[in-house]
This record gives sequence, structure tokens and C-alpha cells, in this order.
Amino acid sequence: MPSPRNPVVLRTRLLFVAGLLWMLTLPMAATEMTADEQAVWRLEEQYWVYVAKSDIAGYLTLWDDRFVGWPSFSPGPVGKDSIGGWIRPLHADPEQRFEYTLEQQAVRSFGEVVVAHYLVRERWVSVKTGQVTRSESSRITHTWKKRGDGWVIITGMSSVPCR
Repeated sequence: MPSPRNPVVLRTRLLFVAGLLWMLTLPMAATEMTADEQAVWRLEEQYWVYVAKSDIAGYLTLWDDRFVGWPSFSPGPVGKDSIGGWIRPLHADPEQRFEYTLEQQAVRSFGEVVVAHYLVRERWVSVKTGQVTRSESSRITHTWKKRGDGWVIITGMSSVPCR
């Protein structure tokens, strides 16, 4: 049996303990969002529920009337009146089911403003075969502003992920 004072044994034990401590802190880091950050993240999740259901009226409730942003589908910035136009085409083919997953990257509160960054992975699945027929990914940034008891998107931007 190797001696506990052996440098290799000590280094191995130290690395094991450090790795264990690091793994134990991961769940805490993920849950250390403020109440405002958590509220905004829930709204980001609701945003995609509206998109998946093609509920444009619900979707538009998330946006400030003075919103201006630059979505990836547009050659330039748009206002609230143009922001929902991309949703219906997602559901144009009844043979394809739209699905998505969200990957939160960062949510940060600045008092009355919260910024959310995340990736969305979209896919279309054949209703007949269950096979993925198309997939896309986007980076999303939304800036939310406190309005009364709720939050609204005041600006944002989306793009394809870096390769």
C-alpha cells in the first residue's frame, strides 16, 4: 500500500477533493439567481411556450410598446409591430412538429433591468416518422424592464451561434 505521505498520493487526493468540491458548488451556482432573474427566466421559458403554441397574442404581451431590437430574421432593427411575424411559418407544415430546447447562458439583474442570454435549439420532427427533419440554433439576448408588477422586453438581438 502506498504511503499517505507519498507526493503522488497526496496530489491525487488533493485533486479528488478539489474536484468533488467543484462539483458540489455547480448546483448552488445555478440556483443563485435573484428573484428578479428567476422571474425573467420564467418569462423567457413562457416566451417559447407561446412560440410552440403559435400564440402570437400571448407572445406580444411580453413586449414593451416601444420595443426596438434586431432579430436574426430581419436585415435591420424592428419594433413590436413586426416582432411576431416569424412564428406562424414555424408551424406552416402540418406534417412537421416544432420542438425546442433552451440553454441558459447568463441572466443578470441591474435593478429595474434584467438581461438574459441563452441558446435555443429548434427542430422540426416528422409527425409520421418521429425523425428530425430540420434543426437550427440561435443565440438570444433580451433586455427586460420592470413595469408595475411584471417585466417586458425592451430590446433584444438574435443571431446564429458562433462556429
